Amino acid sequence: MVTIAVATGALMVLMTASRSRADVAGPVCVADGNTISVNGKRRGGRCLGGTRVRLLGIDAPELKQTCKHRNGRDFQCGRFAASFLLEQVKGKRIVCKGGSRDKHRRLLAICYVNGKDLNALMVREGWALADRRFTEKYIADENAAERANKGLWDMEFTPPWEWRKNH
Repeated sequence: MVTIAVATGALMVLMTASRSRADVAGPVCVADGNTISVNGKRRGGRCLGGTRVRLLGIDAPELKQTCKHRNGRDFQCGRFAASFLLEQVKGKRIVCKGGSRDKHRRLLAICYVNGKDLNALMVREGWALADRRFTEKYIADENAAERANKGLWDMEFTPPWEWRKNH
């Protein structure tokens, strides 16, 4: 009996440590259109502290990336994607659930605001693309945004992964 109780207790400790390592919640600082810092603070134009989170399964334009409006004018779509994300999370508690990290040691996670999938919202509104390297979960959202000419789909743009190769 004692052995079972100790083993169960050890298992509970391991489960708790694993969950706390992967799931984070709190206010966020927005770094760009697909990276946030949960419980981080903005100082000197950067997010400092907290847990850096890469929104899993999406790829938004880089901050310096521009797109072209139909009228031919350049548009700072990377900055706008980050601004759109900021408007969604400003003053709200975000919950992010993930289990692995990328090469930059950011937690790869699906984040929720008021119980809604924030990653899906970014793609559905056209400010991020489905990142098929990690999941196919957001492809339908991307297709809907494209059909409705939302966000990036209302202008000429280079997918973020292609833009990064050249910059």
